[in-house]
Amino acid sequence: MDRAGWNHGLLGIGRRPPEADREGPEPTLVRGAERTARRPRKRFASHSGLSSLLFRQLSCRRRPCGTEKGLPCQKNMKWLGRRFRMILIPALIVGMTLLAFLVYSIGRTPARRSLPNPNGYDDFVEASKAIQGNSADFLTLDHESLRAALSTNTEPLRRLRLGLTRPCCLPMDFNLTNALPQLAEMKRLVQLLTSEGRLREMENQPIEAAQSYVDAIRFGNEMSRGGYLITRLVGMACEALGYASLSKVAPKLGPDPSRSIVAELEKVDAGRVTWAEVLRNERIFCTHSQKELLLHPVAMALSWWQSRGAIARAELKQKTVIAHERLLIAELALRASQAEQGHPPADLAELVGKYMTQVPLDPFGARSLVYRSQGANWLLYSLGPDGVDDGGKRMPRGLGSKGDLFFDSP
Repeated sequence: MDRAGWNHGLLGIGRRPPEADREGPEPTLVRGAERTARRPRKRFASHSGLSSLLFRQLSCRRRPCGTEKGLPCQKNMKWLGRRFRMILIPALIVGMTLLAFLVYSIGRTPARRSLPNPNGYDDFVEASKAIQGNSADFLTLDHESLRAALSTNTEPLRRLRLGLTRPCCLPMDFNLTNALPQLAEMKRLVQLLTSEGRLREMENQPIEAAQSYVDAIRFGNEMSRGGYLITRLVGMACEALGYASLSKVAPKLGPDPSRSIVAELEKVDAGRVTWAEVLRNERIFCTHSQKELLLHPVAMALSWWQSRGAIARAELKQKTVIAHERLLIAELALRASQAEQGHPPADLAELVGKYMTQVPLDPFGARSLVYRSQGANWLLYSLGPDGVDDGGKRMPRGLGSKGDLFFDSP
């Protein structure tokens, strides 16, 4: 090979053109701008992108080693085949291992967790069976009718409160057909509690009414302990009924009742069902209950993708419930402090010790709830789902709305 052909190979522009093999004067070597001007057209100009690059790499840089001009070199093809096998074989091993693990995980039945004995959840189930009448209608009855309806439901209320004094855990059931009716019964129980609180408000008993609403909040947390995502959603709905009613009766409470309610709400917050626990139970449920999707990977991927949005919205609801209840804790503590001191504190930390055990944190931010003293009044709010301090601008109804969250926000 002459020197010009060798230079063509080193520059990676392919074999020298066929015209160079014809008889004629030997091409002279040029340098700099002259060589650029006289450079022959690339042989692989018809190829572009990755295919051109691959073809060049596979082509012999010298004269063909037993192949026709311009064809991939046999040695390079063998090298490529070895590299391909080196990548493919480990990938197949990893894929088969993951598939075997998936089959094993879905096929086996998870170990049953140990339940407390006695279990407060069993008391909730028995209480729901003993309810007389339609508890959903109790919220619209007049005073006399509501008193008569609740007088026939003293036993369900007693059994429900007995369950609140015991450890609770939902028995593991992978069949939603069995679980859904029980969840509907749980909602009837919280309606019974809020109806009791409504009757006590009618009879001018705000302290007793507040206790009924606190029990509704406690019940929503305890009935979802050990449950799945749908169980926690029902529990959050129960808590929402409780704190919505409690926020309306809060201005009627004195310092001592407020301090007592704050202590109970702090216990609920400290023993709250965490979101990590909900997700762990949900994964166990999905892994065991969707065995039929194992042979349909497309359907499995679609189911997973759709569940991501539902889980994100449920987590947002969980944070909203937590924010409402922590705002109630701070609001009641502030009202008790103002009633006794005659003015609001300069900072929430001044309430710690006498009115609450710690400054509540904002679940939508990495700091405490926003508090600003304004003379004889104050501004207290959470950043809300958008995580932005809007200066106390109230968030409209609906998840995902912009604005700040207050203790009495809908």
